[in-house]
Amino acid sequence: MRELYLTISLAEKHSVRVDEFADLHSDLFTIPGRGTFLGHNPGGAILAAVPYWLSLPVVNRVAPVRPPAPDTKISAIYKEERPNRLAFYRKVRERGLDIHLGVAAMITSVFFMAPLTAFGVVVLYWLLGHFGFGQKLAVPLAILFGLGTPMFFRAAILSINLIVALLTLFALYLLLWPSDTRPEREPVRYLIAGLLAGWGVVTDYTAVITVGMLGLFCLVIQWQKKPFWPALKSSLWFAAGAVGPVAFMLFWQWYCFGNPWLPAQFYGPQKFFSGYASERGFGWPLPAILWGLIFDPLYGLLVFAPIFALALYHPVLIRRKENRVPKQVALFCWALAAALWVFCSCIHYTLLHQWQDGVRYMVPAVPFLFLLVADVMARMPRVWAYALAAAAVFETWCLAMVREAPLVSISRVVLQGLEVPWLTALVKTAPQYLPALAQGASPLPFFVILVLFLWILWRTDKHPKES
Repeated sequence: MRELYLTISLAEKHSVRVDEFADLHSDLFTIPGRGTFLGHNPGGAILAAVPYWLSLPVVNRVAPVRPPAPDTKISAIYKEERPNRLAFYRKVRERGLDIHLGVAAMITSVFFMAPLTAFGVVVLYWLLGHFGFGQKLAVPLAILFGLGTPMFFRAAILSINLIVALLTLFALYLLLWPSDTRPEREPVRYLIAGLLAGWGVVTDYTAVITVGMLGLFCLVIQWQKKPFWPALKSSLWFAAGAVGPVAFMLFWQWYCFGNPWLPAQFYGPQKFFSGYASERGFGWPLPAILWGLIFDPLYGLLVFAPIFALALYHPVLIRRKENRVPKQVALFCWALAAALWVFCSCIHYTLLHQWQDGVRYMVPAVPFLFLLVADVMARMPRVWAYALAAAAVFETWCLAMVREAPLVSISRVVLQGLEVPWLTALVKTAPQYLPALAQGASPLPFFVILVLFLWILWRTDKHPKES
């Protein structure tokens, strides 16, 4: 992922420049007289740099940058039919960056994205409890959120859209903190919520929508308890928290590109935006993108997670007064999803590029739409709920294992068996690194160990029973 290059540069060289990686990704922009910089927001890369920096002693020992011998046949050591991937691998192999980048990607996934996403599952569990879901309902629903939605699919990589989703979820939880629990600390909670939401803007500009919607929701919460002007004054604590990260983002753009007001995408080569109705690939919403963000077979939200269609039934629960998720929270969830949907439909290069990574732009709406789905599933007959949950987990795991389009991923798992992405990569590069795997390898031993470990972890009683 493009953010990985900035993460490495920050940790290893304490620099925001990524000159040595300039030709490895099209979103690394070279500015004459200034250097090469990440052509996107840096928030995710900055956070991931912390665990990577802590792991540098191990990285430098096991994965130093070591170019191969001049006579090594680079083109014959990577089994890949797609020319762009083969060309990329050839470049990094020639420079001795192949293992180095692989280890860096592993560290940011295992020690940053995975625990951050897991904590997001815990926070959603807390939110469900706050809305009146009992533990017997909240636990399986939270697990479904983590393992049966695009959260699991995106957690494998340094995904800025997932980071925005999690930061927004954390901020919402702070805003909804029970008012009878230390109400005197409400300004601090609002301030931290604003800081988290604001850092979302540092991570990706789609967070402009999430921070704006959270700010409005904060005002609504206060307005329900007091007159408008006192409510506005109280909600300014949230705004105060968001100001710092936004100011940092402006400083970053000035430091890297020389202008605080123009986003990084403005400095990309013009050829990347040729053929679009807008000059820089951003303009009025396009119907094709509105449709594609939901239904496109390569990146549509409902294609990657059909279970979200259940959210459409939530207004019926509200009308019947059978809902656990409060009406104002449900309205916030729908408003955020709709605003994000329209905003992302203005990103015109979606049509040509989003399919490469699967569902992405709509991921910040996933936790909030899932709150509505959870409310609906809690009212469903158990047989149907379990069947739908099993289907959702099956599709998501197929996507996470194969990482291709949904139909391709599902058919490959059904017809060819289980996969593990890192093992697939090892098999493709086996002639260079592990010749014993050149004919393939089964992931079943890995899954057996994983299931055994999870079963032991789940069954272990950490609270000894009283005699």
